[in-house]
Amino acid sequence: MLALQNDPSYETLYMVADLHSINTQYDTKSFQESVRGVLLDYLSAGLDPEKSIIFVQSHVPEHVELSYLFSTTLTVARMLHLPTYKDKLKENSENANMAMLYYPVLMASDILIYKANAVPVGDDQLPHLEVAREVARKMNEKYGTDFPEPEQFKTEGHYVPSLTGEGKMSKSVGGSYISLASTLSEIRAG
Repeated sequence: MLALQNDPSYETLYMVADLHSINTQYDTKSFQESVRGVLLDYLSAGLDPEKSIIFVQSHVPEHVELSYLFSTTLTVARMLHLPTYKDKLKENSENANMAMLYYPVLMASDILIYKANAVPVGDDQLPHLEVAREVARKMNEKYGTDFPEPEQFKTEGHYVPSLTGEGKMSKSVGGSYISLASTLSEIRAG
């Protein structure tokens, strides 16, 4: 993350994906505090607002607007077959909502709105990146747009195993990750 920021050949944008985070149950009272916490984590990790653009997803309404247009290029059947959606459905079928199904469309918008060529995503996000590539192709063919087909930019941390021994670290799976705000006693207890 920092290597990209410090390389002048890249223009880097870092987003707090607050809209993506509401596709599962969350505490509405502490939501804004959580958004601020992520911003502080970014800054604590070394992101420099003088070198990178750092923003909150919901503060740029064009993300949602563009995602709606993108949704017209994809079928429900296509989205239902994504392995990431199937995995989320297995984990939490009683709380499955349309936002879970729509997640990759919004992610495509997050990427393509800035015409990104390279996206540092984990291997688990490759199916979603392929959706973005598919949307770019379809929009370009149908409407003559010039969206690039983004590629994965592999970084050192493109896959960080979960502390539970199954899958990857994820804030949505308790006990699978260490937070930047974790105390030493919390880390030892985990």
